[in-house]
Amino acid sequence: MRMSEPKVLIIGGQSLPIDLGSFVEAEGNALGLSLAPVQFDFNYRDIRFACRCESHGESAPLKLVGDVGPMPFSAESAGARSALRTIVDAANEALGPTFKVAQGRLLIGTERELSPPITATALIGAIASFLLPASPYLTLIAEVVRPPLQPAKPGESALRREWRTGPTGRTR
Repeated sequence: MRMSEPKVLIIGGQSLPIDLGSFVEAEGNALGLSLAPVQFDFNYRDIRFACRCESHGESAPLKLVGDVGPMPFSAESAGARSALRTIVDAANEALGPTFKVAQGRLLIGTERELSPPITATALIGAIASFLLPASPYLTLIAEVVRPPLQPAKPGESALRREWRTGPTGRTR
């Protein structure tokens, strides 16, 4: 038996390792059947995203969330916290409610209604239409905190060195 080759989707120059064929096989929506929950994780810009979509007759809610990194405490770096708050506020003003801070983590996410039947193209298109406009803000955030999946030395802070206060970084 020969294993199928995984498909790779490229959005904004970043590849997403998603097997699009599995969505089409699992879907069966050509007959208008209800789509079982589709859940998958993927990495984009060194950030792990979780996606869930399920068709309920006339509605198909899509939920997408990614953990962008820690929101530093003011004592750790008031400048970094202020810079991140400015970026988040500007992004939310331009894009709508996209970023939020929860339990000390900076999150990006959306909940959208898709029109059934859900196809792989519609699902990936909705994800791309959400992520591409947010990409410049993710770049700015990555200047302050290292994205969670970006390689780092053991014990290294997610806060970029130039934003740290104390002997290992300068005060901003």
